[in-house]
Amino acid sequence: MHVRTRRALRATLVAGLVLFAARPAHAQALAPRTPPADVAAPKRPASGPTLEAASVAVRPVETKGLQLNAAAAPRKGYGQPVALMVVGGAAVLTGLIIGNDAGTVIAVGGAVMGLYGLYEYLQ
Repeated sequence: MHVRTRRALRATLVAGLVLFAARPAHAQALAPRTPPADVAAPKRPASGPTLEAASVAVRPVETKGLQLNAAAAPRKGYGQPVALMVVGGAAVLTGLIIGNDAGTVIAVGGAVMGLYGLYEYLQ
C-alpha cells in the first residue's frame, strides 16, 4: 500500500469520526422519555398497623404538574439528504487527496452525490 493511499485512508477515517462522533446515536434519539418514578416509602401513621401498610401490591405513582420544556423535547435526525451531502463532500476530499485518474473518478462521484443530496435537501 502506498504512503499516499495510507494517508488518504487515515484522513478519511479521521474526517468520518469527526463528523459522526458528535451526533447522538439514532436509537437513543428515538427512546421514549419517561418521568422518574417516586420510590419513597408510603407514609405510615404514628401508631399501629394499617391495611395500606400491609399491602404488597403496586401503587400508582402520583405526579404533580409534570412539565417538559422545549430543551427536553426529542430531536429529529438530519435525514438522508444531509448524509448524502456529507458523504459526497468526504468523497470529494478523498478523491483530491488520492489524485490521478482514480482520485478524479472518486471526486466526481462524490460531487454528484453531494449535489444530489443538496437537491433532495432543498425540495
